Amino acid sequence: MTTLTDIPTLIDELAAVSGTERLFNPYHGGGEKAAICRDNLRRYLEQMQAQQPRVLLVSEAYGYRGARLTGVPLTSERVMLAGVEKFGLFGAGYRQTSEAENGVSENTASIVWAALVEHAGAAPLLWSSLPFHPHPAGNPDKNRAPTETERRLGLPFLEAVHGMFEVKLILGVGRKAQATLDELGWPNTQLRHPSRGGKPEFVAGLIAALDSL
Repeated sequence: MTTLTDIPTLIDELAAVSGTERLFNPYHGGGEKAAICRDNLRRYLEQMQAQQPRVLLVSEAYGYRGARLTGVPLTSERVMLAGVEKFGLFGAGYRQTSEAENGVSENTASIVWAALVEHAGAAPLLWSSLPFHPHPAGNPDKNRAPTETERRLGLPFLEAVHGMFEVKLILGVGRKAQATLDELGWPNTQLRHPSRGGKPEFVAGLIAALDSL
């Protein structure tokens, strides 16, 4: 999978992974929501290919209020539907899978995108070391940390995405993402996860990392 160079094949490979009672794959299956998530991800990756990002920002996993609903890493429905005008991303063509008016919001996605709009000159490529949603059994409306087995499940997808873009700087958000990047042997800058009071450290670390380019 590390030799993948096209977006449709990557999405097909993602969609082929079956979920479990503790791991949800938003791309899997023949339902409308899965089709929407696949289409949203395709649109996002195509937009990013056109922009040729220099930075790859890797998070830990999908959240139940974020990428589980959108199919786009670190992006909530609220951000996606409103669009990010500064970077020419999202908005028209993207669709939500929830019934919430104006889409569901996620705290982490809101913090990340607000920081990028304020401090980044160009949008980084966003990805997750585990591009699926880990949750407790029987409770899909909650997040949990990925297991080591799950973290390794995401490795080939991260390698594939990395191979499709010529980035100069890799940022790891959260310990699981950082462990994955270290395991791959990729030089990376580690950022504090913005949740649970980590916003100030995350933003400060992001600014310092972007200034190093």
